[in-house]
Amino acid sequence: MTTAVATVPGGALAGTRGLVRLALRADRWRIVIWSVAVAWLTVVSVRALDDLYASDTSRAARAELIASPAATALAGPGYGLDDYTIGAMTANELALWIMLPVGIMAVLAVTRHLRAPEEDGRLELVRSQPVGAAAPVVAGLVAAAVAVVAVGALTFVGLLTTSLDPAGSALMCAAVVVVALVLAGASAVASQLSAHARTASSLGMAAIGVAFLLRAVGDVQGPQSTSVWTWLSPFGWSQATAPYTEDRWWPLLVGLAATAVSVALAFALAGRRDLGTGLLAERPGREHGRIGGVVGLTWRRQRTAIWSWGAAIVLCGALVGVLAAQIADFVADQPALEDLFPGGVGGATAAAFALYSVFLAVLAFAYVTTAVGAARHEESAGRAETLLALPVSRGRWLGSQLALAGTAAVVMLLVAGLVMGVTAAASLDDPSQVWTLVGAAAVTIPGVLVVLGVGVVVLGFVPRAFAAVWAYVAYVGVMAMFGDLLPDGADAASPFTYLPALPAEPMTWAPVVGCTVVGVLLVLVGTEGFRRRDLQG
Repeated sequence: MTTAVATVPGGALAGTRGLVRLALRADRWRIVIWSVAVAWLTVVSVRALDDLYASDTSRAARAELIASPAATALAGPGYGLDDYTIGAMTANELALWIMLPVGIMAVLAVTRHLRAPEEDGRLELVRSQPVGAAAPVVAGLVAAAVAVVAVGALTFVGLLTTSLDPAGSALMCAAVVVVALVLAGASAVASQLSAHARTASSLGMAAIGVAFLLRAVGDVQGPQSTSVWTWLSPFGWSQATAPYTEDRWWPLLVGLAATAVSVALAFALAGRRDLGTGLLAERPGREHGRIGGVVGLTWRRQRTAIWSWGAAIVLCGALVGVLAAQIADFVADQPALEDLFPGGVGGATAAAFALYSVFLAVLAFAYVTTAVGAARHEESAGRAETLLALPVSRGRWLGSQLALAGTAAVVMLLVAGLVMGVTAAASLDDPSQVWTLVGAAAVTIPGVLVVLGVGVVVLGFVPRAFAAVWAYVAYVGVMAMFGDLLPDGADAASPFTYLPALPAEPMTWAPVVGCTVVGVLLVLVGTEGFRRRDLQG
């Protein structure tokens, strides 16, 4: 699909104001939901930390735990551990887990505005009006930036109600905003490379995964942002600001510069391609051959996302296994930490593996959500309607996509558990770790079914509210990491509240069977809702 080049009154930016207003109107409820959810969870977590760690002794014990390689890889560089205040605790343990969902929100917002309308033909209608070539790109980026700033601003207002230093709170919220802007810029570039929204989203998510891994490796090698690997990641730049301790604003300039460069690159790339195309050439299919039915067609459309997410999850599992010996050595050198875990060093290592298994599962949840979102996009773009005009039932069309997504997620987790077990066995010289960690990954699979079921229910009954599924994934991730800090019952909707945390806890089959049944029922109910409702373009 191409458009003829025409002179538009007002230049390349003609019509920008109207498109910005349209984008903000379309996103207004998403912005409200994300802002309130992130701000509320942050404030509640800070207050819980303040209550749980009111004494200097308890905070000092917490600092020793956070200094471990496992905690550093999950949380951050560990500033202010010598005098561990609630502010330092907030920056070290909460900031990264605020940055991650806000970064995901930014990536999805940019893709939704820059690539999806172009793929389904809406942008061609818009460009038939007096709208400049650069106006849609500007509107999409402005809408994403407004959403990010709204989240940061409301979170800052919420933090003003706590005991934290306002200056440190302002810096932490600014760091969250900047890292999300960097990821938004990267997503804008990805939207110029691929002709498909799902591929652009996958590239944006891959950028988040790579940035997280670089920061994790760098912070383990050089605490307090002293490793070059840390400075290759936007998360590393933002965490190097060290709110409430060092209070350094200058690292944010690195993020702003990277955002400016990526946005400029996105504009340059947008001018070098035709409307409806991407700069990465699509590989032509075979001249002769078979698609293999609906499942084969689904595989062709989703295989890039499957390989990308699978590689990220497996690499994370390998990193965890490599860190196993460092975790054990660290706990062995800190006798006070051995008392915190049943089983001493072995108990501490098992607790770290349990937490990382949950983290891998959250990544699998994110993949499953993108897969169900791809089905929603096929419907909104009109391609599902075309396919369903053939002798293909709705249940078969949706079922093939759900079966592929569920199977891929299960394989990702099992392979990640196997790789984590093999590397941990080599690191600890303990072959029993292989099947122990495969089991730890396998027990999270019912959680995948629950998230898949939630996505299908939303798709089947309220498809226009699909952003709520991403909010649920963020909720599950936050509850998995900080559920103990939040009020009783706050984690009731998370499957991890019920599933056993292997290998730190004994295996119990009742919650595994229960979560599996709930997930299957949700999938069936959502599929039935999809079969009965009208298709929405």
